[in-house]
Amino acid sequence: MNNIIQQHLINFTTKLIKNVEEMLSKEWDFTKLVEVVKESTDELGRNIIKDFLEELDKAIK
Repeated sequence: MNNIIQQHLINFTTKLIKNVEEMLSKEWDFTKLVEVVKESTDELGRNIIKDFLEELDKAIK
């Protein structure tokens, strides 16, 4: 389970850095930054919960 969380955090960090770099190279918009961070954290949470439930389901079976 720790490996799953670690992989999701790596993906999250990589994607977030890419989005922030892209935003900084263009016109900087704080509202857009907040939106990108929220979308990224929401996706991170969904992915971790999904994988956790799948692992739990395997353990129960």
